[in-house]
Amino acid sequence: MAVSAQRILETLQDRLNALTGGRTVSGDTDLVGDLGLDSLQVMELLMEMEDAFDISIPVNVMADVRTVGELAGAVQALLA
Repeated sequence: MAVSAQRILETLQDRLNALTGGRTVSGDTDLVGDLGLDSLQVMELLMEMEDAFDISIPVNVMADVRTVGELAGAVQALLA
């Protein structure tokens, strides 16, 4: 069963709301610039997404990811 892009984005938003104290997060939200995530928080987020979708996310994926939407797209590509 395929996971919808919307479900991935919602899962990311839920995880990020927990990490950032409930800040509003959209697909255009910059993980570092807007949310101020440090490298440890980004790694924690990746591990939570791996657990949520039973995938392995290569760390080098983050080199091409800046926004919540880009991370959701990367997760969806790994699920395809």
